[in-house]
Amino acid sequence: MAEARDRLHTLRHDLSNPLAAILAETQLLLLNAEQLDAETVGSLKQIEALARKMRQILQHVDA
Repeated sequence: MAEARDRLHTLRHDLSNPLAAILAETQLLLLNAEQLDAETVGSLKQIEALARKMRQILQHVDA
C-alpha cells in the first residue's frame, strides 16, 4: 500500500511541474489576447481550463 502511495506521489509531482509551465505560458499568451485571432484565443482558453482541471485532479490524488 505504501509503495502505491509513493508512486502516486511521484506521479503527481512529475506531472505538476510541466502542467504549471503549460498553465503559466498559456496565461502569458492570453495577456495579449487582443493581438490574437478569436480561434487562437478560444484554443488558449480551452488549454487553460483543461490545465486547471488537471491541476485540481492532481491535488486530490494523494490528499
